[in-house]
Amino acid sequence: MKRLLFILALVLLTIPAAAFSDVEEGVYYAEAVEWAVEAGITTGKTTSTFSPDELCSRGQILTFLWRAVDAPDPDETIEIPYEDVAKTAHYYKPVLWALESGILEPSALLIPGDPCTRGETMLYLWRLAGCPKAPTAGFTDVDISAKYAPAVGWAVNAGVTEGRTETTFHPDDTCTRGQIVTFLYRNFSEKAPRETDTPERPIQTLYADGNAYSLGLDASAFISDRAYEAHAQVDVYSEQEAVITMQAPFPLFQARDYSVRFGDPVTGATYVFSYTRWDEAFEGVLDWEGEHYVYRFSELTAHPQEYVLEVTENSDDRMGGTVTWRVTLPRKSTFRFDQTSLFQISCEISTFD
Repeated sequence: MKRLLFILALVLLTIPAAAFSDVEEGVYYAEAVEWAVEAGITTGKTTSTFSPDELCSRGQILTFLWRAVDAPDPDETIEIPYEDVAKTAHYYKPVLWALESGILEPSALLIPGDPCTRGETMLYLWRLAGCPKAPTAGFTDVDISAKYAPAVGWAVNAGVTEGRTETTFHPDDTCTRGQIVTFLYRNFSEKAPRETDTPERPIQTLYADGNAYSLGLDASAFISDRAYEAHAQVDVYSEQEAVITMQAPFPLFQARDYSVRFGDPVTGATYVFSYTRWDEAFEGVLDWEGEHYVYRFSELTAHPQEYVLEVTENSDDRMGGTVTWRVTLPRKSTFRFDQTSLFQISCEISTFD
């Protein structure tokens, strides 16, 4: 008898807490549903169904968020501005808490019964997290001026969500109950798998052409008295951050300086990103002073400035002739990568500074 009771207890312990008939084992939201029910964030629509494909309303997601942070008591002396939120509504306290916490903005109507969208959901989670800064996601359908744009960038980089495709997010798509508990699971649960394999995407890519000059070392086919073609690509990830890639037609030991120039046609100002690179082949050929690898940013404006940049990522393909470096603009600089679409861009690879 004792053995029978032990086996029965073991079976009961291994039954999922969210054993709903409409939540099949293995579907992407199964673990999230179980977590949400066990954490007291939500329940099923009935004792045996969760309705994961039913649209999640604005009132529901705010209630889920409120419960996820242990249902704090809001300041009920605050006058709620929404004409369509009654004090008797089950989501009244969650709405009041969200307003007090800065998750919601005051307005005449909340329309709590309307389905919440992907963009709106990320905005709520981002504000709850304290509006942390993060690289933009670079989706073509997420305008950088949209109020949810920084939230989408944060959510993608945090592994809370990913795009519908590699280039689109679909911020206006409505969310189901299964999707919402999955977002919450990834955001709040340490056990949740994250969408961390989503690649970072640039918000725009700029291209430049120019000249490349060779030292003509080691009896190279690339002689020193003619110009060759150089190419550059600038992948912009935010107004202050970009990855610069330059391609020479010869190995890197044939040149030492790599630069990309941005010319403002309105003000006449020029902004230059440059990389000076040492190579062992230069020994006894070039006079060299100072550091072997230097990244600079120069502002050729009415008040010229030059900065030495700290580069977070860089790679050199010595034989393939490619250099890549990731730059973050100095705080004092007025230059912004996302404002350069009308600038004149050129590049140069040379043997001298």
